Amino acid sequence: MNAFSGLSLVGAVAAAGIASACAARHDRPGLAGDWDAYVADGSTARPGFEGWRRMGFAHFASSDSGFAGSIRRRTGEPMLAVTMVDGEKDSVVLNGENNQSLKGTWSGDTLTGVVLAGGKPSGRRIRLVRRSSPFTVEKQYELWPGAVSDSQYAITEDTAVFMKTRDGARLVSYIARPVGNGPFGVVLQRTPYTRILHPAGRYWASRGYIFVAQHVRGRDISDGKDFGDYDTDVNDGYDAVEWAAKLPGANGKVGLIGHSDEGRLAWYAAVSAPPHLAAIAPSAATGDPWRIVPYEDMVFSPINVAWACLMRARTLQNINDLDIGAALIHLPLSDLPQQLGCGDVPLWDRWIEHPTLDAYWRAHAVTTNIAKVRAPVLQISGWYDDSRGPIDYTNALNKVPGHPFVRLVMGPGAHKGVDYVAGEFGPQSRVDTRRLQLRWFDHYLLGKDNGVDKEQPVDIFVFGDNTWRKEAAWPLARAVATAWYVSSGGNANTSGGDGVLDTIPPSGAPVDTFTYDPAKPTPYLIDSRELETSLNEDFTALNASRRDALVFTSKPLTKPIEVTGQMSATLWAASDAKDTDWNVMLLDVFPDGHAERVQDGIARARFRKGYDKEVMLTPGSVEQYDIDLWFTSRVFTPGHRLRVSVSSALFPKYDRNLNTGGNNERDTTFVVAHQRLVHDAAHPSHVTLPVIPR
Repeated sequence: MNAFSGLSLVGAVAAAGIASACAARHDRPGLAGDWDAYVADGSTARPGFEGWRRMGFAHFASSDSGFAGSIRRRTGEPMLAVTMVDGEKDSVVLNGENNQSLKGTWSGDTLTGVVLAGGKPSGRRIRLVRRSSPFTVEKQYELWPGAVSDSQYAITEDTAVFMKTRDGARLVSYIARPVGNGPFGVVLQRTPYTRILHPAGRYWASRGYIFVAQHVRGRDISDGKDFGDYDTDVNDGYDAVEWAAKLPGANGKVGLIGHSDEGRLAWYAAVSAPPHLAAIAPSAATGDPWRIVPYEDMVFSPINVAWACLMRARTLQNINDLDIGAALIHLPLSDLPQQLGCGDVPLWDRWIEHPTLDAYWRAHAVTTNIAKVRAPVLQISGWYDDSRGPIDYTNALNKVPGHPFVRLVMGPGAHKGVDYVAGEFGPQSRVDTRRLQLRWFDHYLLGKDNGVDKEQPVDIFVFGDNTWRKEAAWPLARAVATAWYVSSGGNANTSGGDGVLDTIPPSGAPVDTFTYDPAKPTPYLIDSRELETSLNEDFTALNASRRDALVFTSKPLTKPIEVTGQMSATLWAASDAKDTDWNVMLLDVFPDGHAERVQDGIARARFRKGYDKEVMLTPGSVEQYDIDLWFTSRVFTPGHRLRVSVSSALFPKYDRNLNTGGNNERDTTFVVAHQRLVHDAAHPSHVTLPVIPR
């Protein structure tokens, strides 16, 4: 997934005039007071689900105040510099500094507008929703207390320094250096995204590190014509580490960082075991390609067309206003980029060419060679991060005898941070990732005895408690695998049905049935432009309305239940189709009735015997499906209920199984499947949750 995020709006509110502008029409709400600021991608609304994320807040004063107000991020940084407010009927324009503005309209007491830069849409919208109390600025929680290197050095920057690889390719780097003789540790970030990273360079260089951001092949002015194959990145990563270790002023110790795909690039270098690699500290590292991008447990994820279009040229392309949501229903999926106007995307074509776990995918996997890693590892991620790599790589490395020291930090955030996760999680929810990396490298690159190698290796944020907790190992040894069984009277369709979830084995009707029609697939709530595929959206309405999903809900809890670790589902099911999918979602039902997604997983029937071979179904035959439900750390508190939904689609997170046994990405024809979920004594379909005694 892509690593860049954030808003382009900068500046501070600098002038008054809002109250007088709003007075032009007395029946329109005034701006005075406090607001939550929600942000959505794209300059215009598109069909389907749109993610409005609570990324900021606003305060506007009354007309007798010398202060007009402000729109700021949740961390306090300014978002828009307002210098004048114009109003006409139900429209408001907040004019700002640097030729930026917000042009909005009222709907009741909510103001929604498009962000303009130079009078043109900038690809973002903001919605102001009134608050009943002032917003408290969210400060960084110091997860790892202790001294870190201070900002004390003057710096120099060079935006284009070339390195030659072993096969003669020239790769370009941005380098920021401390002024002085050193020797200095080197922090290296290999990237397909942005190379010239002034804020990061100045951060590291001012603290006594040489910072290098290197463009991989096929990006900007680095050599290479076809980005995304990653065939050379293990060797290129080795060469880059050894080259960086010999830069003028370097102390010979290199640390690797990177977010998302950059994180996987850090791992690619680590499995080559370069002698001068002292440590790595990736965040939200992308997992193996059959686990998350482009396939999820070998089921193709069409939502990745956003990333493919973003990366289709040598520099990042604007995708904010692509009508991805409407295009996703198109068949065949193989020509989806062309349908969107992205043209030919070789990366997309390569993905489609390998629909099973073959040698191509294994060669592009970290876990294939993870036993070669020698450098200590710090991994940082969040429970709603869709990258999947940090947990997968931790699990794989922990199985290697004599593996290097591994630390894991799992917070409450999503791929692009906690701002994308619905809810408020208290004063410990926001952690400075870069500060953790700095303390890590202070020890491994500069030799400071600060204790990072002696502390407990696992830090987890526990939802419900909304606090961090240290653990001795992952997974938690004290976790008790607890089965929650699904059962019903045979009518579990929708949350209004009779589906039950309980720790008692199933009784009652032996089966539930539903019909899966690929023309009307069960939806998954996802904003197709966000590149966030694993958020805690509210599925209440879908649970209540979709008869092509079975819903099983527990009684209200009378005591708290903590679930921390990796979850799974085991289903016994049958279909009259040659191939089909089985999706399982775990949800937390709040006392007010709304149901938030916790995690979900999928099994494609043809891969029930392994991802490397396709075995079609015998229509009507009951088969066992074991489904990975990912992981969480969550306290389900008294009054809440656990819910499991079962369907044969979660579209467009996963592509539609066309049920024919053919190629789901290249074919255009499909058939309707009639599904049976079995839950009797011989086939106790259930989810398994790692319950922590409390």
